[in-house]
Amino acid sequence: MTGMTKHIGRHKGTGQRLSVVFMRLPEDKDHALVVYSDQLPDKYHDDFMTAIESPECQSANVLYEGLQRKVFWHGNPMLDTLHKEGFLKKVPTSAVVMQPTPQQQVALDDILAQMDKIESEAPTPVEGNVETNSGERVQEQVNQSLGEDNKAIAQNLLQQAVLLEKEAEKKREEAVKYDPSLTEKAMQPAKRGRGRPKGTTKEAIAAKNETTTTSESVSSEA
Repeated sequence: MTGMTKHIGRHKGTGQRLSVVFMRLPEDKDHALVVYSDQLPDKYHDDFMTAIESPECQSANVLYEGLQRKVFWHGNPMLDTLHKEGFLKKVPTSAVVMQPTPQQQVALDDILAQMDKIESEAPTPVEGNVETNSGERVQEQVNQSLGEDNKAIAQNLLQQAVLLEKEAEKKREEAVKYDPSLTEKAMQPAKRGRGRPKGTTKEAIAAKNETTTTSESVSSEA
């Protein structure tokens, strides 16, 4: 999705712009940690916004992961400075609306609910006897690392999917507003494609080749 900036949103009640550093606190899952970017002093604001837009933070599933590798103009770690200076604010997740583009809004709670659903449907590893030699331990660590990477990718894709669904709903509502006769059509799920063109299936191609071979044989006998 072009032009999308992750981790940016607004407070549902006040409309204040904010950046979500922790989407959900481990010890308090109903609250998130945010930074009200407009309240930052100028000497911090520019560095902070540049960090958010950096590839490291945009590729991170949660903002704090990217901020851990960033520093402010004075060389101090960005995440530690935000904490010590009191710029990290605890707010209810229900009060946060993510806004990756000026036209798109999706509740943080909706994203978290989808993420919880994905995690609950993930298969549970089967426990058993595991050899403890060094080679298998290394392979186990590699598999775990790959699993974590895949999980982060899946969560990123999920967030984008939720945003796309919200945008699609908005477009349908706008279409019905301009032409109410489209109400029934707008409520119908998207149709699947027609599939492969006629005559391009394996069976059709095989039959065509057989016909061609037969014709050539008849011609040669004649």
